Amino acid sequence: MDNMKIIKFSAEWCGPCRVYKPVFDKWAGTLTDIDVKSVDVEKDNELAIKYGVRSIPLTVAVNGDKVHRLEGRKSKKELDDWLSDIM
Repeated sequence: MDNMKIIKFSAEWCGPCRVYKPVFDKWAGTLTDIDVKSVDVEKDNELAIKYGVRSIPLTVAVNGDKVHRLEGRKSKKELDDWLSDIM
């Protein structure tokens, strides 16, 4: 999708975030037409506030004015299913 972007919010000290990182990174590498970004909530607090991050890891898909949230660490299949549901 041309306008869609996906943002993964996490922090270095977060155990579940460290487990999720390689799964997310591998999955994100397959997305050729979507802008993907990883954000450390401690380093980019303004963006975390903008998207109302209350727990991490949090994956957010933004398409125009629509925001889709996926909380917690997920498997590749769960990420694929989530993306299919919102597209």
